[in-house]
Amino acid sequence: MRADPPSSAVKRRVSTRKKPSRRNAARSAPSKVWSRYRDNAARHLMGIARDLQNRSTHHLTEERGYRDLRPSLGPVLALIAIESRPLGALARQLAISPQACSQLVNLGESAGFLERRPDPEDRRSRIAVLTPHGQALVEDAAGILLTVEGEYRELLGVAAYSRLAKALGTLFRGLDLPARSDSASSSSSAPSLGVLPLISVRVQQDLMEATTARGHAGLKMSHAQVLPLIGPEGARVNQLARIQRVSRQAISTTARDLEELGYLQREADPRDRRGVVFQLTARGASLIEASVAALDELDDTFRDLLGVRGLRSLQSAARELYQALHLEEEIFEARLSQARTDESAIDGNGHATGTDLQRLAASLRRRLSPKDAGRLAALLEAGN
Repeated sequence: MRADPPSSAVKRRVSTRKKPSRRNAARSAPSKVWSRYRDNAARHLMGIARDLQNRSTHHLTEERGYRDLRPSLGPVLALIAIESRPLGALARQLAISPQACSQLVNLGESAGFLERRPDPEDRRSRIAVLTPHGQALVEDAAGILLTVEGEYRELLGVAAYSRLAKALGTLFRGLDLPARSDSASSSSSAPSLGVLPLISVRVQQDLMEATTARGHAGLKMSHAQVLPLIGPEGARVNQLARIQRVSRQAISTTARDLEELGYLQREADPRDRRGVVFQLTARGASLIEASVAALDELDDTFRDLLGVRGLRSLQSAARELYQALHLEEEIFEARLSQARTDESAIDGNGHATGTDLQRLAASLRRRLSPKDAGRLAALLEAGN
């Protein structure tokens, strides 16, 4: 597949400079563009939504026994819990292809959460409905949501958490997303982050449509597992799989698709010559610039719905929670973390510094379940 012609900014660089090497092509976008791409409300909300789904999935699998639950089923189950709907309508609301939607429903069926039934309004089509097991899962998930919200409230503080939840409720209603009459999105209900996964899907859909309009056709929602997490230093398959809580095979398949579209290229991993690092191509760098323009448009939409003060409140609270959760640090702070480790990991007495231990703790929290973290703490204590 041929890539679209580069933007005028890229053309100017190509005409006056040598073609970027494979290593620096990803950094060909101006630093202000990268800064904006790294730090914005959309990224923070999508990252928190991912963390919310991962935490909820962990609680439900480890504590409630839903062993076949996957984070990717969250938005599907949320929509079907609101109303049983045809697969075509479900695919449109999730902004995915009918084939991808069918695969998700198949996953829900094999886990016993969903089943297909004839559509009473059109016998030629099928609708996806919750099974009794799926209904029990939805009810248990509502209780788990309170647990996760408590964890977030402890990190943010009551006031900041309340501002974030209130802004998300207003945003949810303003975007006219589907909701149950008894859901947390109701204006009479207490503010809740339970609306965030569906907001995240809508944000991804809007950004994809906006970048498509800027000459980046062929992108799919599944590409969001990889593209937003390619930092200036690239990204490794194991990093992406760990962040997204999916298999390495799934990440590799998506990355190969993006290679064919001209957005990614691979190079040998300097840390492990058997591995690879995925880097953005020049076309990938131009996508970053298009994404930043799309982010500006999205902020305008949010401002119209929330007002200037409301948007600022959402941005500050979402950024604070995103940073407190240490989301995506391993991707976007690779150079900074390595430099700090090299220069100040050890104090003058040969001991690890407090800051370095905090970074290690944050890294382990991303990798370990609460149960495994407890086991590690016990092992460390036993070694003293």
